Amino acid sequence: MTAGPPAQVTGLTPLPPRTVEFRGARGGQAALTWGQQGIWRSTQWLDDGDPYFNLAWTLPVTGAAGLDAVLRAVGRLVERHETLRTAFVRVRDDAGNDAGEDREDTIQRVSREGRLTVGVYEAAAKPMSAAKELAAELAATGFDYAAELPIRCAVVCRRGRPRALALALSHLALDGWSLNMVAAEWPRLVAGEDLPGPSRQPLDQAAFERSDPPPGGQALRRWRTGLASAPRSMFDFPVREPEEPRFVRHGMDSPAAAVAAEALAARHDVTTSSVLTVASAALLAAVTGHRTAALQLIVSNRHHPGMEAMAGPAAQDGLCVIELGAGTFADALRHGHRRTMATYRNGHYDPALVHAAWDAEAWSRGADIDLDAFFNDVRQGGRWQGLPPVDPGDAGALAALRERTRTFFVGAYSKVKARIFFATGLSPSTCEFYVLVDTAFLPGDVAPRMLTGLEELLVRAVSEDVPLDQVAKVAGLDPVARPSGWTVIGHDWVDVPATEALLRRACGTDLAVVVVEHKAQDAGDATRDSTGDGAGDKGGDRDAPRLTGYLVARPGLDTPEAVHAAVMRAAAGRTDVLAPHHYVLCAEPPAGPAGWPACPRLIEGGGRGPDISNDRLGKVT
Repeated sequence: MTAGPPAQVTGLTPLPPRTVEFRGARGGQAALTWGQQGIWRSTQWLDDGDPYFNLAWTLPVTGAAGLDAVLRAVGRLVERHETLRTAFVRVRDDAGNDAGEDREDTIQRVSREGRLTVGVYEAAAKPMSAAKELAAELAATGFDYAAELPIRCAVVCRRGRPRALALALSHLALDGWSLNMVAAEWPRLVAGEDLPGPSRQPLDQAAFERSDPPPGGQALRRWRTGLASAPRSMFDFPVREPEEPRFVRHGMDSPAAAVAAEALAARHDVTTSSVLTVASAALLAAVTGHRTAALQLIVSNRHHPGMEAMAGPAAQDGLCVIELGAGTFADALRHGHRRTMATYRNGHYDPALVHAAWDAEAWSRGADIDLDAFFNDVRQGGRWQGLPPVDPGDAGALAALRERTRTFFVGAYSKVKARIFFATGLSPSTCEFYVLVDTAFLPGDVAPRMLTGLEELLVRAVSEDVPLDQVAKVAGLDPVARPSGWTVIGHDWVDVPATEALLRRACGTDLAVVVVEHKAQDAGDATRDSTGDGAGDKGGDRDAPRLTGYLVARPGLDTPEAVHAAVMRAAAGRTDVLAPHHYVLCAEPPAGPAGWPACPRLIEGGGRGPDISNDRLGKVT
């Protein structure tokens, strides 16, 4: 990239840019690592040039280093970390897929050598502040992942001496852990130290992840268990007219919430990360009317051998399912901490195998699985340093500390792959916390109310037991309203009239109904299931409610399997409906609506067919 003068940064005078030539130890190409795949999939939701996944970063230049020394350090940084020399290129897979069709894959392609244009600017004053503004300006335009290096940079000088390096980086190249690695190396590189090369690069990681058998077996098993026990969506309620832009993000700076979280963590022998995760889950469950919450946690995976030394994205999503039924917030903390820690330990897996498990669960459950609710703790080591010295048991002191709380609007976005996203910030001396919401499901003002509700919940939990069924009231949140006709089936809320309308539309007939039944109501349940797939018996609760679809068979829709396939196609992308657990196909309709269960039956069953997920998931360790 050729660095032009900053459009928005005042107090900077552009000087002639410099070119840094680099030559690394190797080049090459490989499939994307599992961590790269996660970021790449998210970028595909965005428009070309969208800067959402850009990182603005600044590094100080201390001492008497001259411009040439700084430029050499930039070159050495790019040479030692292959991720900074990587393009992401679409290539045709000539082998095709199972259907014999050609397809495109994305690969990582590392250039061994090349050139990087580095801007140079003279600051009138405060070079570090100017560099931060300049970094934001450099990061304001998305990267061309196939044609551009994932790094842009400029040196900011004061009186001719370099004082800061402004960086714009692609999240496809670096994550938070990697940024800290670069920050630690930077002053040594500027000083001219000859650092040993990293022991692992993304090309090495890609090879490891494609070993036979691949790693990640335990993580895959946890995903399958979590998918089976989670609600199919935390957003199974009527959609609303979205605001414009659709996604809004708000933030909070609360020293009181941090002090309270530390106190709760010490009292219950859990981590502050678990406290924030469970509190977020409790708030989400309270708003959406669930007794079980599912959050995808961003797992750094840096505890795995070798991955701690690699610059590049390594994080993947881990599914954390937390029970929030009876009891208090303190009870949920103890249970949720165990779930949270298990999720963080098991976050490295082959995404293709998890997607297969996801699809298998959706087919069995009878609806798309929509788990776009996330939590990301980006704090270094998952803890704060330097919190105010306030006794959390002193209610007056904690109340006074809350006067320092501030909430603020962060931004609005047209496209984000999330319904809700909770995240911490990097500040070491306060609870810097963010909430993003999809306004097609929740009003935009829910985000700031969740932030203040989080603080209220944590502070209140320090001094008293907070019943889980009172979380919405304590946090000042309004649970969503579901109209008449919605009912709970297992972990899921279902609009039964809409499900009946879906069945009729999918089958092209008005001769169909959907009935909520308890399995014990149907005397033929144990003997008449022609498929033997047991779809209606999931969980083993003989008295659990289920949806039964009664309809008149017609050509092409004369088996439970054919009907289920038609319903699943029609239900794609919806969070309000659920395919019937059991289909009963009759020769003719009854005389009245109540007569369907007594109609002579041609065939019945769950329509799911045999469980083929094990064949699809393959062999893992």
